[in-house]
Amino acid sequence: MARFVFGDARVWRYMIASVEKILDEGVFLLTKEGISLRALDTSRVAMVDLFYPESAFLEYEVEGEQVEFGVSFGVFSKVLRRARKNDELEISVGDSHIEIIFRGRGKRIFRIPQIALTYERLPEPKIPITVRASMTGTVFRETIRTIEVIAEAIELEASEDTLYVRGEGDIEKAELVLSIERGSLLDLQVESPDRSLYTLEYFSQMLQAAQAANTVNIGYSADAPVRVDMLYAPEGRLTFYVSPRTE
Repeated sequence: MARFVFGDARVWRYMIASVEKILDEGVFLLTKEGISLRALDTSRVAMVDLFYPESAFLEYEVEGEQVEFGVSFGVFSKVLRRARKNDELEISVGDSHIEIIFRGRGKRIFRIPQIALTYERLPEPKIPITVRASMTGTVFRETIRTIEVIAEAIELEASEDTLYVRGEGDIEKAELVLSIERGSLLDLQVESPDRSLYTLEYFSQMLQAAQAANTVNIGYSADAPVRVDMLYAPEGRLTFYVSPRTE
């Protein structure tokens, strides 16, 4: 029904490791254009939106106009954790199962069941964005790990040339000052110096996905959902939307 081969299995390992923390299960859609996944978490606070174009794969085959397959992300991620450095990833979708093959030092084959789920076509969120910041995956991970030591919430605030990332615990406070001048940001565009607050747990759940990302883009405005884009080579994107936190 469908089959694709990707050059670096660890990218999918890290992406799905983060998706697993937010979604229990979901439906992938395969078309001639590429692979996509868009789903809300059970609390409807966060959304995951993944897309990889057909051109990003070493091999890509889809029978008919589209193929859908549902997975338990706990099971899917458990298998993908077996990916090693320099492994290629091959996934074949059958009528009732998914075959996952790692090709590297030898060949390892796993088979997991499909989950019977109804595909829900969710629209892409249209959210206002007044602050756009771009950084490496490494900077994103270091920033969140610094804040999560003490805080349950993360505050983003921008000035003309600086992004302030803050966290506050019962008695502790932390603030990171990110800017292009300091080398911690790749780009910063500020239409309005807005401030917004989010639950830090969702950002912590993104950390493994950021491990394989070349670039992480953050877009937000005051009291609106934040959009966090993980960009991968070649041309892959995993986006997280998180609703603002109200105190």
